[in-house]
Formats: sequence, structure tokens, C-alpha cells
Amino acid sequence: MISDVIILGGGWAGINFATELKRNFPKLNITVLEKSSTPGGLLKSEINGGHTFDIGGSHIIFSRNKFILSRILSKLNGNFVKHARKTYVLLNSMFVPYPLENGLYVLPPEERAEALVYFLEAWFSRENNWTPKNFRDWIYGFFGKWIAEKYLVPYNLKMWKRPLESIGVDWVYTPGRLPFPDWRSIVKSAIGFPTIGYIEQNSFYYPKYGGIQSLFNSSVKEAKNLGVRIISSVKVSELKIQPNNGFIINGNIKAKKIINTIPLIELTKILEAQSDVTRASNKLDHNRVLVVGVALKKKAPNQHWVYVPNKEIIFHRYAWISNYSLKNAPKNESTLIAETTLIPNTKINIDELTNKVIKNLEDLNVLSEREILFTKAWVHEYGYPIHKIDSRENRERILQWLKEKNIVSAGRWGGWRYLNTDKIYEEILTIIKRF
Repeated sequence: MISDVIILGGGWAGINFATELKRNFPKLNITVLEKSSTPGGLLKSEINGGHTFDIGGSHIIFSRNKFILSRILSKLNGNFVKHARKTYVLLNSMFVPYPLENGLYVLPPEERAEALVYFLEAWFSRENNWTPKNFRDWIYGFFGKWIAEKYLVPYNLKMWKRPLESIGVDWVYTPGRLPFPDWRSIVKSAIGFPTIGYIEQNSFYYPKYGGIQSLFNSSVKEAKNLGVRIISSVKVSELKIQPNNGFIINGNIKAKKIINTIPLIELTKILEAQSDVTRASNKLDHNRVLVVGVALKKKAPNQHWVYVPNKEIIFHRYAWISNYSLKNAPKNESTLIAETTLIPNTKINIDELTNKVIKNLEDLNVLSEREILFTKAWVHEYGYPIHKIDSRENRERILQWLKEKNIVSAGRWGGWRYLNTDKIYEEILTIIKRF
């Protein structure tokens, strides 16, 4: 097989890169290779007993970029609903509106006052040219001791499972990645007035039918309609660079150009990268993610998703997927998923972890055993890239080496950055402009 462009990886990044490239260069012969028999990456859904589970975790559609948002929604051809976010941080037994710094108004006056004092103390003690040394430093420096120790530090320790001093800060400055504190809103919230944070996500969209995978399926259909060839169940085990700058994959697939969206650490192994690139690749870090789905014979509370900083609880977030769309569960029933990060290369027992998740949900009074219809669990090796302090340096060394080999690498895993779907789409369009 010969193709002008081969795209490695048929997830969100790979499929949409193929679509936009074909749209801009219609004469190109473009092929996407995906190792899984069921493409989709983390944007997969399963329907069981009338319950729709997003098996890669909670995913919604939003963006501060109106063009990108419109472009993504257009794929669904009207198959979407719009929601006003109802999201909370579970602080002890109280549901505090998310982001927590904007939801302080629901707390008792003495806690609001303490949170505000520590926030202002941190805010006004920073020098104009202050630069956080690491993620922990950023949390304390921007939010103060109360918010840091009640929420952000325990939550992020649970989420990343690494010392926060070892995590960098470049990723938090990606627009739309994390909510930035606005001191005016926080002061208002602390004295009792409701405020809204992370405004671009305050309203979000979600497919009406088919779960989040319907967005991915629509993208696949769009790509195929443009003439993109998508081949599943093809694991790339060998990639050879030819003297004429062409490529041979697995000994029999030829390409003039390679676009990569598979994990950088996998690509460098396939390419048998030089020693300094291999060292950089070996330093990249990530977490797996366990998603436990629960079908319940009761209606869901008026919530979308809930962050859980409590260190005694195994999962960091749970989401009422049946509130994302009424079609995600039968009438008078509900669908929930809980997400737990796992360190890679460690032995796990999925049944034991699932039982612990269910037990913790009972501990939080989210559900009771008699309400459970059934449960199911999924583990994904690549859940979240971790932005360690040296990740940017190592990532850039790998990407520069790939560029020298005439390989473009993009997406959450191809670029090893914690990007939302909209940011991946923006990145794709930016790269294609330079083709």
C-alpha cells in the first residue's frame, strides 16, 4: 500500500488531522492507521441495558474559541444538548460550586473569612515578577493556604500521584486548561455573593444520543466522506525512514509523509531513536485511568460531575452521565462513572479496585448497594500525561528530532500535553497552516 500521508493513531487527534488536511489538500491520498479494532481512544461509549457509559471518563464539549466550538458542534448535525454547568467540589459533606474559589459563598462565614484572608495574604505578598517554581508553589502562591490545603493540594496529589514539587507549571498557563483565580470574584464570593469561574466551561454541550462516542463517530464519517482511508487493527511495529525522505511501515506500507498522534514514548521505540532522544522519552511520565460505571435504579441528583479531594476516597471525580443527556439512562434510572488514576507499570486487580470504588461511593452516600443494577470497569493505559518539571525540555527534544526526520507529532499523546478536545483541534489547524 502506498499513501501520500500516513497518520499514526485513529483517535480524536488522528481522525481530525486527516479531515482538516484532506479539506485543505483534497488531492492528497491520506490513510489513518489505528491499532485498536474499535477506534476512539478515550472518546468511547458503551451501551448496556439502556445505560450509556463514557468509558474513557467524563468528556464534554466547550471552548472559548467560538470558531472551534462551532466547528466541533457542526460534526454532530444537531445531535447535541446544551447545559448550564452544575459541578461541585465535595468538601467534607458539603457540595461547593466549582471552581471552589467562586463557590465560597455557600460555606459558613468563618470558613469564608479564613479562605479570603489566606488568599489575599498570598495575592499581596507576591512580587510583580514572581514565578512559581513548581505546581505546589503555584497553588499556594495563587490561592493561599486555605484553598490549597482544603482542596487543591489533596485533590492534585490524588489525581497525579506524584509530589507536586515535581510537577511543572507551564501546562497551567494553557488558556482553558485550568480556571485562573480573579481576586474580585473571590472577594465577592467570600463575602457571600455567588460568582462564576471558568466561564468558558460554564455552559457546555454534549451529544443527545450515543454518548461522547457519537462525536467521534461523526468525525470518522466526515473523514471518510472526504475520502480519507481509515484502517483499524494495524499495530505499527516498525517504521523505517528511507533515503528519499519517504517511510516504510511494517515492511509493506509506504508513505511520503508521517503524521504521528500515538504516544511519543511508543513512537521513539518504533523508530529506534538515538540515545539522547531515548533518554528524553524515558523521562516522560503518565497515569493510567480506571473508569467504573454504575447503573442505578434511581434518579440522579441535579449534578453533572463532582470533584472529591478527600484522600480516603480512591477516585478523584464522579459524574452523573445520565444528566449529560436524558437518553443515557432509562426513565427513573441513572448512570454514573467514577474515575481513578493509576500509576503505570504496577500490578492491579480490577475487581478489587471496582469494589473499593463502590464502597467509597456508599461511604459518600452517593448510592446504596440495593440501588445498583450492575457495574462495569475499564482501564486505559494512557489516561493523563504528567507535566513534570523537565517534561517540556524532554518533549521539545523529541519533537525537534522528529521534525528533523520530517515527522509531525500532535495531539494529547503525540505532543505529550494535557489538552482538551478543542485545544487539540486548534493545534491541528495551526499545524496545517504551515504545510
